[in-house]
Amino acid sequence: MANRTFGGARWRRNLTSPSSTTPPIEILPIADDYGTALHIGDFVKLVSTGYIEAAAAGDTLYGVFDGCEQYYDGTAIRRGGKYPASQSYDTNFERQTMARIIPVFGQVFEMCTDDVASTYDTYAEHLAFVGENCEWVAGTAVGDYSGSKLDISTHAVTNTLSLHLREIVKRPDNDFASAGIGYYVTVNLVQQPTAGSTTGT
Repeated sequence: MANRTFGGARWRRNLTSPSSTTPPIEILPIADDYGTALHIGDFVKLVSTGYIEAAAAGDTLYGVFDGCEQYYDGTAIRRGGKYPASQSYDTNFERQTMARIIPVFGQVFEMCTDDVASTYDTYAEHLAFVGENCEWVAGTAVGDYSGSKLDISTHAVTNTLSLHLREIVKRPDNDFASAGIGYYVTVNLVQQPTAGSTTGT
């Protein structure tokens, strides 16, 4: 039986404010004509110009893209959903592309595993990963939503990996012999705004 899998990082709770039912949101700019599409659930970094860009696995992470506050598509200002690549506002800053970003610091997200193997196809084997760390891997977006997943084969105790595996998402229909097992994760490699760089490190 296949798991109910999805792509990207989905907000689940705030460790610094446990009663919060909605994530913290910052509205941050994307550079004019930025050439990489951003999808809901994608990890992003803050670069030295103050703009948000897509992160790569191993980068220090600032946040998770939660949709466009606005972008100009050449005809009208649009809101919501993904950022389509190469949207230009030139110096018309009332049309500036603005993103909704969930800062990763102190937040718990849910992500799904990307594969299954004979060394992790039971509950007991997955349970042994809890408390370890893991990298993530980009995938194919579906509509407005990210395709990134937990690269579960990278699990290790080293804290140089991007994500910390806090617990398995408990569902009665979990199929541990299939990909797509959900984990609650926090981010190990957190970027502070004052440390913004072109690499996110």
